[in-house]
Amino acid sequence: MKNKAHGLYGRRTALAAALAAIALTWAPAQAAERLGVTMPTINGPWYTNILYGITDEAKKLGYEVTILDAGGYANVDKQVSQMQTLIVQKVKAILLDAADPAAFNGVVRQAKAAKIPVIGTGSPKVATGVEPDAAASSSHCNIGQDLAAGAKKLLPNGGTLAILAGPPAGFWATERLRCFKDAIKDTKIKIVAEKTSEQDAATTLSLATDFLQRFPTVDLLYGADDAYGVGAARAVQAAHKCGKTKVLFAVFGSDAEELMRAGCVDYVVAQQVVAIGRKAVQAADKLIKGQALAKKLDEVALVEVNKSNLDQLDKSTIQAPKGWAPSL
Repeated sequence: MKNKAHGLYGRRTALAAALAAIALTWAPAQAAERLGVTMPTINGPWYTNILYGITDEAKKLGYEVTILDAGGYANVDKQVSQMQTLIVQKVKAILLDAADPAAFNGVVRQAKAAKIPVIGTGSPKVATGVEPDAAASSSHCNIGQDLAAGAKKLLPNGGTLAILAGPPAGFWATERLRCFKDAIKDTKIKIVAEKTSEQDAATTLSLATDFLQRFPTVDLLYGADDAYGVGAARAVQAAHKCGKTKVLFAVFGSDAEELMRAGCVDYVVAQQVVAIGRKAVQAADKLIKGQALAKKLDEVALVEVNKSNLDQLDKSTIQAPKGWAPSL
């Protein structure tokens, strides 16, 4: 009887082990680690392109991504609150484009206290009093200086200029324009109008149209980025002034390309925005894994674009695939 009981116990043990092995085989895979992304807005080609770089690179490296949109540069408090949400959710790293770095000192310190790396994404500055753990960007001052170089090429003998200056609370736009103005101060280029506005297509088109009506002989329109530049170019196109009123701006999205081919955009300082997004994710991955960064600030080179070099341009680091949109 004892031998029979022992044999029964052995068979039950073997069966339990087999069932355990099956359970392990069918256990769900561990959820991917998550990166948090917070942006002042996701409107406009710049944001589409950088979010493509972020999400595509994150997928390659095995991360899921949470993207939070504050809905505009005026909603600084909302963006700060969204970053606090990402901290509570214990994401592995936060990719931040701060609407107003002065408002982010406290929340960036909170992230650091929680051991969550903060990566400046599109701007080297995440807060005025706290350094990022890493950043991928282009220098906004360099963009302004390169725009000034373009203005001098387009107006070698001087002329009149109207400025679509960008969002009123946008650090990046203010810095670009400051360096642009400094670089043209000794030229004969005269600024006749300047205005900030929200970063949406209808508003920028309306603003540029107003400039053209008030200053019908204006020589050049400046756009802080292509959300503003495309609006300017469409206004010029509608007024049948392509080639007469020149258009100059930063960032080269697909609409900017189409309008340049139509002769309504003359000079663009292109950021390699997709590359910036990828490099931000790569920096986050290294920090999460405790690996050393080759450099804390990865400053991505700018590219001059005009009609003469348009067909030779490598757009894979600049533009998302046509029709791509972020999934929130």
